[in-house]
Amino acid sequence: MKIIADSGSTKTDWCLINGSGEIKTVQTIGLNPYFLDEDGVLNVLRKDLYPFLDNKKVEQVFFYGSGCALPHKKQVLQFALDFFFVHADVDVENDLLGAARSLCGAESGLVCILGTGASSCLYDGKQITERLPSLGYILGDEGSGAYLGKQLLSAYFSGEFPEHLQKLLAQKYPAELAEVLDKVYRQPFPNRFLASLVEFLNENKSDSFVKELVSSAFDIFFKKQVLRYENHAQYPLCFVGSVSFIFADELRKSAEKYGLTISKIEQTPLDGLLKYHK
Repeated sequence: MKIIADSGSTKTDWCLINGSGEIKTVQTIGLNPYFLDEDGVLNVLRKDLYPFLDNKKVEQVFFYGSGCALPHKKQVLQFALDFFFVHADVDVENDLLGAARSLCGAESGLVCILGTGASSCLYDGKQITERLPSLGYILGDEGSGAYLGKQLLSAYFSGEFPEHLQKLLAQKYPAELAEVLDKVYRQPFPNRFLASLVEFLNENKSDSFVKELVSSAFDIFFKKQVLRYENHAQYPLCFVGSVSFIFADELRKSAEKYGLTISKIEQTPLDGLLKYHK
């Protein structure tokens, strides 16, 4: 059996491919090493993945994960996966390389991820040649689900939200300020909580206030994560991730402000990675 996995901060999609080429997809929580240590990763694998496979029969694992850019963070996943898949060759790479291989294959491109988090890179058809730092949901991640959630909550609690949206949000998320602050500053996985608010923005995406909030976030993303690459306009511009997929029209309009055309937007990289590793 061969496994291809794409892991963000919120969820991990596992494609299990048997010897006949049949594919089964299993979903677990995201395995970001900034939020889970080796034991935490192993607990998820044993509890949520093991019921769907015999880990001793897996021969190859290609794992692409957020938070795996730095070697010491990558090692957290490498050690845990090596321990769990006892007979497999395990290859752990960061999610940007997975996105690049999925979206561009053997061609070059400027590749962007907009999901719970946000990141970008230049890809030459084989490897990442340049990437800007991804500073996470506190210092960066402009345009991401976590960033949109932060902007929404900031506008809501500071009284900038239109009254009709205030009522809708209070009905859907009847939380007091103290509860929200606890989730953001004290509870685990605050980035997931913030990104969960994208659902509300999607439900009200035709509202002018929401349009402006989303558009402003994407404008900042392009300034921070696209325009800073030298000769950025010479590369095909590709996006992957739930936020880019949900707000594809808004994203394309924001790109046009900077003379850019987006060549591809995909919800997940899995189909492209299946082709790449076929």
